[in-house]
Amino acid sequence: MEIWVKIGRTKKKYQGSLRSVMESIVKDGKGKKTVQLLSFHAGQKERRRLKRELRANDKDLLKTAISIARWFYEIDRRKIRRRIKELKKRARYVSKGEVFYRPKIMEQVRDLEKQLEGINKKLEELKV
Repeated sequence: MEIWVKIGRTKKKYQGSLRSVMESIVKDGKGKKTVQLLSFHAGQKERRRLKRELRANDKDLLKTAISIARWFYEIDRRKIRRRIKELKKRARYVSKGEVFYRPKIMEQVRDLEKQLEGINKKLEELKV
């Protein structure tokens, strides 16, 4: 995706995936009065999503970028939570009436929980 944006008085070109472009627009546009879309070139799915979100957010590019970035983070968050649930279920075993957890799998769960905390921090940063 390639998008030209006017932030304040400067014109900027962002290039990359839809996710990275929207994150950088949010980062650069926070606290600025005007964030205006000049033009964009993208694949069909990305164009459709961007136009749909722009209509939903009354043509406000900053709100659109926040909602798209939040959408991507929410997908990652759900994947990680689902994976944690699967691993905890697989790690559990009962021996002589007591419940135990496999330590190697629980290390993976701790790593995933750290990733989940990072995503939650990024979601908090997106709030305006």
